[in-house]
Order: sequence, then structure tokens, then C-alpha cells
Amino acid sequence: FFWFGSWCSSVSKGVRDLPGNLQSATSSVPSGKAFIYFGLFLAAGVFFVFIAFTMFLPVMVLMPQKFAICFTLGCGFIIGSFFALRGPKNQLAHMSSKERLPFTLGFIGSMVGTMYVSMVLHSYILSVLFSVVQVYWFFYLCHFRYSKDPVVV
Repeated sequence: FFWFGSWCSSVSKGVRDLPGNLQSATSSVPSGKAFIYFGLFLAAGVFFVFIAFTMFLPVMVLMPQKFAICFTLGCGFIIGSFFALRGPKNQLAHMSSKERLPFTLGFIGSMVGTMYVSMVLHSYILSVLFSVVQVYWFFYLCHFRYSKDPVVV
């Protein structure tokens, strides 16, 4: 990872030395450190989502809270990776724009609800319900993310 960070910092230095308009056009290029944090958070998120679906989905009938917590952690890390890449201020502005806000509130609300019913209420039925809602929002948002007209994230 260290060679990647030094390579990205040399690219960033080269971008800073560009003249005028080209420099302003490339000022939103993330730093090498941002790419490293993005990769680490994304890898952790994919790991938790993978574990949720491979280990806990088959036994969801017995332990829905384990699936819910693991999947929610994975989603949180994936969202965090975009915060690391774009910066907190830019990502919050992006997620809270007029056309994205209902989707963002639905997904974040389902994440908070899932954690609450799993860790505080310890409710079996509500854990299953909120997990299903969260999985729906996750795949719904992924569809819009990679469609022609991206809506969220």
C-alpha cells in the first residue's frame, strides 16, 4: 500500500503544478490517502456483506440479529468508503440533494432501524422485517448507482 500512496501523492503533486483551467478541472481528484481509505473501507464493507450472506443468511431463521448486524456493518463501511473518497462535505451534499434525499433517508433509516431492533429490542420478527427492508434499499440503490441515470451514492 505504501508504494500506491507515494505514487498517488506524486500524481497529486503533478496535478497541483498544472496551469490554470486544467488545474481547477482536476482539483477534485482524490489524494492517494483517500484512495487507500476508500479501498480499505470498501473491502471491509464487502467482507461484512459477504459474511452476512454466506454465513448468516442460511441460518437467518435461527439468528436474524447476526445477519442484520453484519449486513448493516457492511453497508456502513461501504457508505463510509465513499465519504473517504469524496470527502464528508461533498458526500453529504451529494446524498442530500433534492432528487437523492428520499432514497438516502430510506436506506439510512432502514440501517438505523435494523440496528435498533437487533441490538436494543432484540426482536426476532422486527429484525427479519428491517433486514428485508434494508436489503431491498441496498439493491435498489445499487441498481440506480449503475444505471444510465444514477440517483444515489
